[in-house]
Amino acid sequence: MNSPLKDRVRSGELMLGSFAFLPSPGMVEVLGRSGLDFIIIDQEHSRKSWELVEDMVRAAQLAGIAPLIRVAWNEEKEISHALETGAAGIVLPFVETADDVRRAAAAVRYAPEGTRGTCTQTRAAGYGSRRRGFIEFAGQSNRDVLLIGQIESLAGLEQIDQIVGVEPGLDVVFLGRSDLASELGKPGQTDDPVVEAASQRIIDSARRAGRVCGLAHYDASECRAWAQRGCSFFALASEVGFLYAKLNDFQRGVRAELGSS
Repeated sequence: MNSPLKDRVRSGELMLGSFAFLPSPGMVEVLGRSGLDFIIIDQEHSRKSWELVEDMVRAAQLAGIAPLIRVAWNEEKEISHALETGAAGIVLPFVETADDVRRAAAAVRYAPEGTRGTCTQTRAAGYGSRRRGFIEFAGQSNRDVLLIGQIESLAGLEQIDQIVGVEPGLDVVFLGRSDLASELGKPGQTDDPVVEAASQRIIDSARRAGRVCGLAHYDASECRAWAQRGCSFFALASEVGFLYAKLNDFQRGVRAELGSS
């Protein structure tokens, strides 16, 4: 596993990362060498084969960045596939009830603390090399695995006190502002006062329960305001968006310079 990531997150240390939408281990390695703390390999909106995801996890570990995986849905086998790649944790979309948290918290942990399937032959278990010490490995894995839940619906908003009260539960409560804005009748308006008030309600509830809060952002300027509101876990919305924005600025600048000369 890749902790002390979990200890750093739970201490409230500023954590910076990015979502990875491109099916590219090389891009993950670049992101790791940039100095980010974590990468969230997306399986919800940009589905990839598990073989490729495993290579992206390898690339992250090679570059010294913690690999997390956003699963497509909250299901035991989906979570198992993600963890057996060697990922340091799971990001759950659309957490809406306390039972959602309980189910995922069990799925990420080996018995007796959870229901994660026992297999000593996977990459996570060292391809059999940890078989003799599997009890110790399983215990360490249970302690280290990071569970992040996205609150991005009205159902999740209304159940937020119950969601953050589950123990063991979420290590990070992650604001899904885009989907939340749509459900609040404000599609694409993540900075609308109604959306911001709902987001603050989630943050306040999470902090009362001792949970770390985080969100996806599109540029660095957003982070200061959200840090002041109680967030410490920041993920760039995606490497794709960042790459597009930088290349667009670059080509506009070059054309302007050449046009002026």
